[in-house]
Amino acid sequence: MIINFLNLKRRVMARIYFEYTKSVLVNHPDYFMLAIFIIVSLTSVSIFDVLKNLPKDNFSSAFNFSIAAILGTSWIIQILIAGFFVRVIFSSAKITYKNLNIKNRFFYSNV
Repeated sequence: MIINFLNLKRRVMARIYFEYTKSVLVNHPDYFMLAIFIIVSLTSVSIFDVLKNLPKDNFSSAFNFSIAAILGTSWIIQILIAGFFVRVIFSSAKITYKNLNIKNRFFYSNV
């Protein structure tokens, strides 16, 4: 009897944890995307070697090296980098729009 109760409790709690994790991932995709990007980057790219070989004389040579390094990686890393930049741009635009909208509401409410 107790074993059946513990099995039922474990199954119910597993469903609750699954639903909670799903809701967190749906509501906060930025954290999930950042975690996936960091995990795959650390397992696929030797960041120490990239930073060691990075030119330090000026910005344009460092930028050109970064572009060549990105183009020289596997396609999955290229997709993750592109997705990361798209997500950063989207989040920045959303935050900027939100801040502008708050400032405009504040401005109109004082008139």
